[in-house]
Formats: sequence, C-alpha cells, structure tokens
Amino acid sequence: MKMKWTIGQLIIVATVACVAALAVVYAARAGETPVYDANGRYQGSVFDYGRTQTYTDRNGRFSGSAVDNGNGTTSFFNRNGQFSGSAGSSIDRAFNFNKR
Repeated sequence: MKMKWTIGQLIIVATVACVAALAVVYAARAGETPVYDANGRYQGSVFDYGRTQTYTDRNGRFSGSAVDNGNGTTSFFNRNGQFSGSAGSSIDRAFNFNKR
C-alpha cells in the first residue's frame, strides 16, 4: 500500500531537511585554529565564523567571543555573554559612521 503525504507532513520534512543542510554548511564554514603558548603547549582554539570568533580553553569550554561590528570596532564578550570591552579608534568610527 502506498502512503500519501499530506501538505503539512511535506512542509515538516522540507523544514527539517533545510535546517540540517544549513547546520552542515555553517559547521563546515567555521575554521578552527589551535592556540599554543610560548612552550608549544596547547591552550585552546579560536573558531572563525566570519565576523564572529569564539574562543575555547584547553578543555574545550567556551571562554569568550569577539564580534567585528563592521565600523572599525570590535566588541568582546566574556564566557557569560556579557560585554567586556571593545577595540577600535574613534577615527575609524567617525569615517565609517552608519556605513553598512
């Protein structure tokens, strides 16, 4: 006996397939760079997602992130997700004001 799919079932299957495909593509885009100290001991990794980088310690635990704001500044966040600082000059911000 042949099973007929309802529209709702097809939408659910298509949605699950799209989410799975996006997860695979997103994971493939992330580049992992190991970080070593001066003595060559592994200290953690940096995962690069384009405008966002995340950092892990040597045990693989999340330790922070950095976001390129696209205006000459970078924002940093601690392991709790709280803003912890920024970098970039006021000159950079002035010349890139509202530039997207």
